[in-house]
Amino acid sequence: MSPRIDFTDRHEHHPPNVKEYALEKAERLTRFFDGLQRIEIILDQEHGQHSAEILVSATHHMHFVGHATHDSVMASIDKVVDKLERQIVKAKERLRDHRRGEPAREDS
Repeated sequence: MSPRIDFTDRHEHHPPNVKEYALEKAERLTRFFDGLQRIEIILDQEHGQHSAEILVSATHHMHFVGHATHDSVMASIDKVVDKLERQIVKAKERLRDHRRGEPAREDS
């Protein structure tokens, strides 16, 4: 089941190809965790800086938030997707390790 993807372009500053690029990048997140239910992409531009924010809802009451700002809108999308990939992979590993009943690591 693929998640619902919502796209918001605040102040409508970006061309249509940016929307396609953002949607394509957001769909990549489903490769890391099957339990994604909703992805919300928010793009904005202020003072020459492009900001991208992605909110992800998943099963097990998990929520992920990524925000990035850059001079280029494409770079800000790439940065925020990379941040979310790390968050999702880490959360999935925690969930998997918890279910296996592995003992907690001791930091000595």
